[in-house]
Amino acid sequence: MKNRIQRIALVMVSLALLALSAQAQGKSRTYTIVAGESSFWVFVAKAGLFSALAHDHEIGVKSFTGKVVVPEAGASGGSLELDVNAQSLVVLDKKPSEEDKKKIFDSMHGEVLESAKYQKITFKSVSVGEVKSAGADSYSFTLSGDLTLHGVTKRIAVPVTAKITTQQLRASGKYTLKQTDFGIKPYSAAGGTVKVKDDVVIHFDIVAKA
Repeated sequence: MKNRIQRIALVMVSLALLALSAQAQGKSRTYTIVAGESSFWVFVAKAGLFSALAHDHEIGVKSFTGKVVVPEAGASGGSLELDVNAQSLVVLDKKPSEEDKKKIFDSMHGEVLESAKYQKITFKSVSVGEVKSAGADSYSFTLSGDLTLHGVTKRIAVPVTAKITTQQLRASGKYTLKQTDFGIKPYSAAGGTVKVKDDVVIHFDIVAKA
C-alpha cells in the first residue's frame, strides 16, 4: 500500500511539473510597432542606356502597423505581422526638382504600385530559423513569411538582427526583391532608355514596444 501511494504521488508530481512547464512555454510577450520611432525605406536603382541622366530613388514608407510576439522560450518561436498602407509611400530623393518628384510620385502610385487598387502591403511570418546569439539580448536570425504586394503573395526569407528586452524590441535588416515577381512592371521612360532596375532593396529599422 505504501509503495502504491508513493507511485501515485510521484505521478501527480510529474503531471504538475509538466503542467507548469507547458504553462511557462505558453507565456509570450507582445510588442507593438511604433512607426514614429521606426525607419522603413526602399532603394530603387536606375538602369537603361541613358541611366547617367537619371537618378536612383529612395522611397519612404510613412504609415505601417504591426505586432511582434516573442514566447518566453526564445526568439525561435517568435512571429511578426505587418501591415503597410501602400498609398503612404513617398519620394525621399533630394536631387530632383519638386516637379520631377511629383512625376515620380504619380508614376509610382499610378503605374507601378497601382496603390489605389492594391492599398495594402502585408507580411505575416511563418517561421524563425538560424537563430544565433549576438551578445546580451541580441540575436541574428532568418525570418520566413508571406509577403503580399500588388495583389501577389510570395514566401520570402529575410535576414534580421534584433535586440530584445522586456520593454522593447528593435529589429533591422534589408531584403532584395524583384518587382516582376509580384506582377509589377518596373518604371521606364523614353522607350526604355531611362528606367529602374527590377531589383529593389527594402531597408528597415523597426522599433516595437511591449
